[in-house]
Amino acid sequence: MNRYNNQPEGWSVLTDHKGNLLVLGPNDGYMMRMIPINPQEHTGVGVKIDNPQEIRRFVDGAPSYGFRPLSTGQTKKLLNSFRQGEQHSLVSELLEKKPLSIPELQKRKPKVVLGGPYIRHPDLSTISESQRLLEAKLKIETEKLFRKRYPLRASIYG
Repeated sequence: MNRYNNQPEGWSVLTDHKGNLLVLGPNDGYMMRMIPINPQEHTGVGVKIDNPQEIRRFVDGAPSYGFRPLSTGQTKKLLNSFRQGEQHSLVSELLEKKPLSIPELQKRKPKVVLGGPYIRHPDLSTISESQRLLEAKLKIETEKLFRKRYPLRASIYG
């Protein structure tokens, strides 16, 4: 969060169905493997990726991930657009707004904040061979951590 707050533009977040989360910043990134404990809580492990340029090609042209304050009018317009099936152009317009740091949002105190976008990828391990190897290592370490922190729950899943 400190890195995001220092430079809130140029971030991308990718997820897949296996619990992998890839967070790419302007200069570095993080690959994480998460296991949901409940809808609000996850456990997992991650590693820093010092040179994520190989992965950046998958997010070229996508809007920056971040937090964007919405006015009351924008919020109403967005909610109404879902009923009318016209949200694509409005969401694109909102995502063109510059993302803000958390301290800046706290100063402005907006009633609504639009977060995202999260880019959904079918399988982050297919991005490259190094990603596949990294995912395999993270999977092992995440399962070890899960068994250590939640032994009863882990015994249910074998």
